Order: sequence, then structure tokens, then C-alpha cells
Amino acid sequence: MRKLLALTTVAVLAVGSGVSAVTAQEWPTRPVTLIVAAGAGGGTDATARWLAAGLEERFGQPFNVVNRAEGGGISGITEISKADPDGYTLGILFNYAPFKLLGMGDLTSDSYTPIAQYNFDFAAVHVKADSEFQSLAEVVDQLQEDPASIAIGCGAVCPSSWSSALSKILIDNGIDIKTLRWVPSAGAAAGLQELVAGGVDILTASLPEANSMMDAGEVRPLAVLAPERLDAFPEVPTAAEQIPDAAPGGVFRALAGPPGLPQDIVDRLEAAVEEIYNSESFQNNMKKAGFGLQYRDAEGLLDWMKTHEKDTETVLRAAGAIQ
Repeated sequence: MRKLLALTTVAVLAVGSGVSAVTAQEWPTRPVTLIVAAGAGGGTDATARWLAAGLEERFGQPFNVVNRAEGGGISGITEISKADPDGYTLGILFNYAPFKLLGMGDLTSDSYTPIAQYNFDFAAVHVKADSEFQSLAEVVDQLQEDPASIAIGCGAVCPSSWSSALSKILIDNGIDIKTLRWVPSAGAAAGLQELVAGGVDILTASLPEANSMMDAGEVRPLAVLAPERLDAFPEVPTAAEQIPDAAPGGVFRALAGPPGLPQDIVDRLEAAVEEIYNSESFQNNMKKAGFGLQYRDAEGLLDWMKTHEKDTETVLRAAGAIQ
């Protein structure tokens, strides 16, 4: 009887292993959900849709973009972390570290399976076209004199993502960012609308995200927080041209899944993202729109995520947002 039970157990385990292997090998056999924790029309949404098109082409199944912008993105990136690790719910990860540090979740690098990074965009500071401010240096000067005089739109949760880069510059110039008027929004697209409507005085977001409003004469960039002027926006000065030793900063975007995603699915997705990243169509789309290109494989992305968590903690601690 014991021998029969043992043989039965072995048979069940073998069948179970075979099913898992076959399922992973044949993945995907149905549409995949790609969660974008930002509103439609922003940079995360645009780049995700180009990536999704490439994944559909390579895997022969729809990769359906679903926008989850609630709470400045916390809803979406939490949903990615809690999904079943079967490869049918993936998502676009960006600067997530502030959420845990600000008590809005418990998200760390352990909350995800990193797959590949495909983008990094430098933050920029924008004003309404008719704003009195003509440079970022003028903004810093006024904040030094009266920290509460300017409403600062974050393009997400405050201070995080785009606004973290600006926060570092303000801290370095002796400004207590705890005293500033930060205004959160459900992503850059919503923040830009708020800027044009007069709800905030300045907004941190990328240049590509603001480009259509710049072309329409509604928004004017003061500076990009990059080491040098961007090829796609050569007329926009860097922050360092106006403020000595201004540090660069911005937002990364990467494909990730929930923890426990099978390694063979990770490997296939990683290879696909690298192929898409190097494709002429993806490169042209990104460059034409002015989005920054940055590739990291799964291992490199994990290292970067840990660096991102440490850097974000440094900024928020200096801001007094955490003890």
C-alpha cells in the first residue's frame, strides 16, 4: 500500500511538473494585460503602447494596455505586484520608491520581477506660456525669499518621480522643501492640464510629455534637469546653465511582472524587449517624440531599482517627509 501511494505521488508530481513546463513553454495562449499606472496621453502611456505593439508582433497575442492612474499611480503599480505570476498580467514600472517611504504602500524591488528597462527621461520644469518666470533661477530665487509663494505641480505624488529631481536642486540651494506648496496629480498629462488652467505655477514633467502643449503655445519649459541639452529639444537650457552644480534627474520606465514570474517567461520577455528596443520602428518612435532611450536587462534593472530606492530615501529624508 505504501509503495502504491509513493508511486501515485511521484506520478502526480511528474504530471504537475509537465503541465507547468508546457504552460510556460506555450505562453501566451491568450491576451496579456499590460498595466500602465498613469493616465492616457502621458509619456508612460505612449511608450507602453509602442512596447505593447512590439510584444504583440513577437508573441502573436494582444498585449492590452490598461491605465490605472488612481492615487498618482499607486493603484496601478500595486496591482502589478499582486497579480498572479502566470505571465498574463505585466506592467510598466517607474519611480515607485516614494510610495513605501511616504506610507502609501509596501512596494520594494522584492515586490516585482524585473524584466527590462527601455527608457529614462530627464525631468523638466514648465510654466504656463504667459508666466512671469523666465528661468528656473528666478523660481529658485523666489522660493528662497518666500517658499509658500509658488504652487508646484508634481505630475504625480509629491514629492516623487519628476519632482524628486527638482527637490534635490532646491535642497542644494538651501530651501526647506517641507515648507513648499506641492500639488499632486494623476500623472503628467493631468498635471499639465492643471498648469494651463492656472491651478499651479510650475510643473515638473518631461519635455516629450509637454511637447504638444509647447507647440500649441500653452506651456513654456524653463529648464531640463539633464547633464546637457537634449537633441530633440536643443532650445531648452539645462538647469546647470542657470544654477551652478544643479544635479540631473528624472524617471525610468521598465517592463516588470509580479514576484515569482517563471524564469523562462522572464527570459523570453527580456529577449523580446531588447529586440524591440533595438528595432528601427521603436527607436524612431522614441526619438521622434523626444523620449530618452535607456536599456537594462533584468539583472541591471534590479540593480538600478535598488539604487533608486536608496536615492529616493535620501531625498525624502532631507525633505523631512520621513524620519
